[in-house]
Amino acid sequence: MQIEIREYRPEDEAEWMRVHAIIMTLSHSWNYCIQERPAYEGYTSTRLVALHNDQIIALTDCIYENEPGEVCHHRDSRGGYVCEFGRLPEYRGCNLGKRLIDATVEDAKAKGVRRLEYWSQDRKAQRYYQRLGMPEIGRHYRFRMKPTQAIKDTLGEQRIGIEYVYAVCLPEEWPLVKEQYEIIHKHPLEPHLCIGYEVRF
Repeated sequence: MQIEIREYRPEDEAEWMRVHAIIMTLSHSWNYCIQERPAYEGYTSTRLVALHNDQIIALTDCIYENEPGEVCHHRDSRGGYVCEFGRLPEYRGCNLGKRLIDATVEDAKAKGVRRLEYWSQDRKAQRYYQRLGMPEIGRHYRFRMKPTQAIKDTLGEQRIGIEYVYAVCLPEEWPLVKEQYEIIHKHPLEPHLCIGYEVRF
């Protein structure tokens, strides 16, 4: 199968959005849907697409910090944070993920960056990064909870209604958080463990 990896072009936007939407429905990686292509204003970025028969079948975006610790977990040097990464399900087994990672690494080097961070709350993605041998760099729970009365009282004074609170906590705090707060478990708002992995080069 002949697959081309190249930089994203403005004329790719409609097809990129279509592919992104399909990938999103099959993964727990995203917390929200998008209706516009991210512009990443203020950041240098790598934006790549993989094509088969001139059609986008996979994509990845990475933004690069202006200062260490601005976006990434590690603060020892400027890093790249991978915002988008995925492929259409029918192209499983074509080594697209590794090829996109390698292409991103090469572009990052050209931009003077020597490490990338991949964060995901999708279990399949986490297993994939582990199979590639990426070291884990951190983890936290992402969850929604019903607002406490104190939160309602504080914001209620400002005429703000709270449907739920979106929050994060470290794994060691998770048991206590579940005891103290009313966590929402119903899909699509259920809690997820988000794990970060790193590539250094």
